[in-house]
Amino acid sequence: MHNPNNVQVGSQVRFLNTVGGGRVARITADTAWVEDADGFEIPTLLKDCVVVEAGDTFIPEIRPPKIIQEKLHQGRTEQAPSAPKEERRPEPKPAPCPARPLRSGEDELNVQLAFLPQDRTKLGLTNYEAYLINYSGFTLYYVYLSAVGTGYKVRATGRIEPHGDAFLEEFAPAELNDLEQLAVQILPYHEGGITALQHPLSVRLKLDVTKFFKLHSFRPNDYFTDDALLLPIVTRGAEPVTPEVDGAALAAALQTKKDEKTTTPKAVTPPVRRDEPLVIDLHASELLETTAGMSSADIHDYQREFFHRTMREHLRERGRKIVFIHGKGDGVLRASIERELRHKYPKCRFQDASFQEYGYGATLVTIG
Repeated sequence: MHNPNNVQVGSQVRFLNTVGGGRVARITADTAWVEDADGFEIPTLLKDCVVVEAGDTFIPEIRPPKIIQEKLHQGRTEQAPSAPKEERRPEPKPAPCPARPLRSGEDELNVQLAFLPQDRTKLGLTNYEAYLINYSGFTLYYVYLSAVGTGYKVRATGRIEPHGDAFLEEFAPAELNDLEQLAVQILPYHEGGITALQHPLSVRLKLDVTKFFKLHSFRPNDYFTDDALLLPIVTRGAEPVTPEVDGAALAAALQTKKDEKTTTPKAVTPPVRRDEPLVIDLHASELLETTAGMSSADIHDYQREFFHRTMREHLRERGRKIVFIHGKGDGVLRASIERELRHKYPKCRFQDASFQEYGYGATLVTIG
């Protein structure tokens, strides 16, 4: 019986590749008979069922995004909470501090990304809102982006007053796969007077999309009256020290870099215990220091070669499990990996990796 997700009779599950779920009434061979809310039993392969925790909800039907550009504003405006939210939080917190002149000890850059469900009681079915919060005394210009292949797509831009926030976008749960790789670029400055020159920042984030389906991921916070999922972008002193440059050392480093190939791989993945799966992230941003001058075909060939190199290194380790994270994308890399596994490694078994641990876009290979 192929049961990678440890589904048992009585487990509460959701379907991995379609909408819905329910309680497992019985199991026959590789099939779970899942009883839905109406009492109907739906036969589903065990590998396509994911056990969910109490309070978690199911992945929703595909709905088109509803971007509300009118919500883009300076400073948070008071939201009219729905009835369930009023019952959950009857005493709203004070509104965030308005913009004010910079005071001593306040010259720190502190920026966070926040996600709020529109209906906390329907995680996975409700839409979510994204905000950028400026806890500092700086005014910020920002760019909010998501990765698409080897490049980035701009999702929102704007300006935030000191101690304010900006609405970025509203998105449906079906769009979460497009938000796995995010980036935020920030230019801080002080309005009025003469201050030190501030350095622009560019921060990349890897979003764990499974948290959006878990109630405990959304916590009370100091900024919103509702529970939110907060991700720190930057927290540091706003006046970085510019390091002194050793001219001779810099010239030597540049000459060495010039002699090397631009596709130098990053540090080798540290060894893992024999009984734990080896996790290999095949995203270009994880394998390469830079993709400058490389076409999509060049990057794909490098990812495929890295896959083969990993397989050759562990091919004699019978029973070894390797998780290759290739992302969802357009499915080209995943198709290549599955094709190579069938033709060049026929003794190895492969399947979708655990959604709860790796999200969408990962394949588990067992060396045979």
